[in-house]
Amino acid sequence: MKVNGESPDTCNNLQITDNDIILLRSLMTDPDGVIIFALDCEYRYISFTVSHKNAMKTLWDIDIKQGACMLDYISCADARNRACYNFNRALAGERFTEREEYSGRYWEDRYQPIYDVQCGISGISVFAIEVTRLAEAEDELRREMLEMERLKERELIFNSVGEGLYGVDLEGNCTFINQEALRILGYEEHEVLGRETHTLFHHHHEDGRVYERADCIIHRSLAKNMRSDEVTWLFKKNGEKFPVRAIATPVKDGETISGVVIAFCDMTAKHEVEVQLKNANKVLKLLATTDPLTGLHNRRYFEEKGAQLIAASRKEGSELSAAMFDIDFFKKINDRYGHSVGDKVLVMVAATVTKHLRKDDIFARIGGEEFVILLPRAGLKDAVDISERIRHSIEYAVTAHNDERISCTVSIGVTSVSEGITNLDELIRKSDDRLYAAKRLGRNRTIAEDQPE
Repeated sequence: MKVNGESPDTCNNLQITDNDIILLRSLMTDPDGVIIFALDCEYRYISFTVSHKNAMKTLWDIDIKQGACMLDYISCADARNRACYNFNRALAGERFTEREEYSGRYWEDRYQPIYDVQCGISGISVFAIEVTRLAEAEDELRREMLEMERLKERELIFNSVGEGLYGVDLEGNCTFINQEALRILGYEEHEVLGRETHTLFHHHHEDGRVYERADCIIHRSLAKNMRSDEVTWLFKKNGEKFPVRAIATPVKDGETISGVVIAFCDMTAKHEVEVQLKNANKVLKLLATTDPLTGLHNRRYFEEKGAQLIAASRKEGSELSAAMFDIDFFKKINDRYGHSVGDKVLVMVAATVTKHLRKDDIFARIGGEEFVILLPRAGLKDAVDISERIRHSIEYAVTAHNDERISCTVSIGVTSVSEGITNLDELIRKSDDRLYAAKRLGRNRTIAEDQPE
C-alpha cells in the first residue's frame, strides 16, 4: 500500500512492506531485555509490550490491562512515588534517562513525552533496556581502579571484567588491552600495544566525518582530568564500525595524571532495537492515518490535518476550500457485481482523482464511498474548476471486470472558508449539504452554493 502525493507532512512516499509487518511482529514478541510501554496523561496504559506485562507480573504479581492506571498496580509506596515523579517530568515536556534497579537487575529507562499533531502533550512513552552487565562492569572497573592505584599492578585488571578494557598514556598510546577488547576489535595484542588508539580504531564518526582528537573521549578525559561517559563508535580491524558505551577514567600517579583507562561495552544490539523502534513508529503512524484499501488518508488524518489548515487559514487570511463527493448509485454496483468489484471501483476513483491534485492538497476517504479533498490556497471558483475536472475524469474512467467495462459518476459539494466558515465541522457540514443537493438535482454534478430543500 502506498500513499499518493509528495509532501513529507502527509506521510507521502512511505510503503508498508512485508519487512515492516515482520518488524511489528518482532517488537510484539519482545527482544530479551527490552521493555516498552506508553501511558496517557492520567497514567493509563495506551500500549505495552509482552516483556513489560511479564515484568509487572514478576515484580508485583499482577496482570496489567489496557486503559488501567499503572500506579494502581504498584503496591510499594516508594516505587509508586518514584514512578509518579518520573511520569510528571515527562508530562511536563522533559526527555530524560534514569538508571533504575529492580530485583537485582539494572535498567536504563528512557522517558519522553508523546505529542499530538497540535504539539500538545498527550501522554508519555518509556523505553527501557537492561544494562545489568554494563552496571556490573562499571562497578567492577571502579573496584579495579582503586586496586590499581593502591598496588600499581595493572595486570590485575586485564581480564577482570567481561567488557572491553584498555589503557593509554598521556600521548594516547596503548599501554595495555584485555582479551575481550582484542576479541571485539579483531586485533592481536602486538598490533595494538604502543600504538595511538584514536588513530587505530576511533578515527571517524558514524556518518563518516573525521573524529578530531580534541573531541575524543580519551583526550577530553586527559585534558579535563575527569571521568567521561558517552556513546560513540569504534572501528574493527576489518573496517566494520559498531556503537559502544565508553567510560574513560583518568589514572593518577600520586597527584599527576599518567594516563586513562577506557572500558567499553558493545551496544550493537541496543542500537538495532532503537532503529527497529524508529521504523516501527513510522509504520504505526502510517497504519493509523491511512485507508488500507485505497492508500488515501483516512478520516482520522483528515480531521487532524484539516483542523491545522483551518487554523492556519484564519491566522494568515489565506484561502481554503473543501470538495466532498461520493459515487452515484454505488450500492447498485456492489449488488450487481459484488463487493470485490466495488472495491476496484473505489481504487479506480481514488487513482483518477489523485492525478488532478496539487502536492499540498489533502485527499481522504472518510466513509464507504465518500471522499473529501481539502484545497489550500484555493477559493470557491478554483475549487469548482478542480472539482469539475475531477468529475469529468471519473465519468470517462472505467474499471474492467471480465468482459465488462464498469463506469460511474460522482456528485460533488464545494465550500470555501471565504463564506464565513470558522471551523472544520462547518466546512464539512456545508460541503455535505451541497453534495446531497447535487444528488437531489440529478447527480453527476458539482454544487457550490446553498440550494433550497
